[in-house]
Amino acid sequence: MIKRNIAIAALLVVLPTLALAQQAASGAASDAKATEAKATMDIAEKVKDFGLVAKGEKLKAVFEVKNTGTAPLEISSVRPTCGCTVANFDKLVQPGGTGKIEAEVDTTAFSGPIAKSVLVFSNDLASPQVNLVIKAEVRSFVEVLPRNLIRLNVLQGEPATEKVVLSSADGSEFKVTDVDTAGGPYEVKFRELPEKERVPDRKGSQWEVAVTVPVNAPEGLLNHKLLVKTTAAKAPEVGLQVSGVVRPIVQVIPAEINFGTVAGDAPVGRNVILINNRQGTTLELGKLEVDNPQFTYEVIPLQAGQRYQVAVTLQAGTPKGVQKATLKISTNDAARKLIEVPIQATVQ
Repeated sequence: MIKRNIAIAALLVVLPTLALAQQAASGAASDAKATEAKATMDIAEKVKDFGLVAKGEKLKAVFEVKNTGTAPLEISSVRPTCGCTVANFDKLVQPGGTGKIEAEVDTTAFSGPIAKSVLVFSNDLASPQVNLVIKAEVRSFVEVLPRNLIRLNVLQGEPATEKVVLSSADGSEFKVTDVDTAGGPYEVKFRELPEKERVPDRKGSQWEVAVTVPVNAPEGLLNHKLLVKTTAAKAPEVGLQVSGVVRPIVQVIPAEINFGTVAGDAPVGRNVILINNRQGTTLELGKLEVDNPQFTYEVIPLQAGQRYQVAVTLQAGTPKGVQKATLKISTNDAARKLIEVPIQATVQ
């Protein structure tokens, strides 16, 4: 009995000691966890507001990044939204150090209020993703009336002109000094509009810009951005987008003949259609020839002086293999005196 009482007494002494030891260990672990090194990204100015800006201006925003933590700050990626680009950013910022994120917004395609975001990802456990914003009010200080898009759909050899008016948006005075045609086949003239020709209810300068596709413009698509140079401080360059096509007077449909893979024991025919779209003129076909005797042709007038059908036939018994030729058609059209139509067939 005495031994049993002594054991119980000893146990009562040991248990509090073990409890105190466990509490001490737990406190030490908590202190270690509290003092564990962490990176903290601190960006004081997360929104850059540029206020009122001229359309076409490039906004360059620099965000200052401070690491107020105790571990190196690692910026893994910076992702801009549409219309914004990231020029540069510091990938590593030491504790107590400062880095930068540089972003740029081109306002050429925007009008009115804009807000472009930049997403920043880092090893800051408390805020692994931070959203930065670039704001502005974009305004055209020189406006293009009725719009800055010029469409030209013309026939080759016939000039066509479209005009727009450049007007001051804030009532200030400016001059047009030059127009860069970006290598396009255009003749451009500009003049300041007199009072009687001005767009009503608008103050400040008004200039007319006339864009002409000349007679000698080559066939093809029109897709150029013209830059109008002005003396306006907030709009030194004004863009004009030109789109359209210069169509040939004499159209060939299709532009080439491909028979594909055919049997050589039977004749196969294809048609070429010639069309003259110019009013008051007559299309005449002269000499026709094909430089491969395996192909023959026949001219069929569909509309006198306007439309012709040329039927090209691959002769029966043509040797196996790839057969190529060029159909040459001379015409009386000044812009297209000679038409060349490629021909191809694979004979089995």
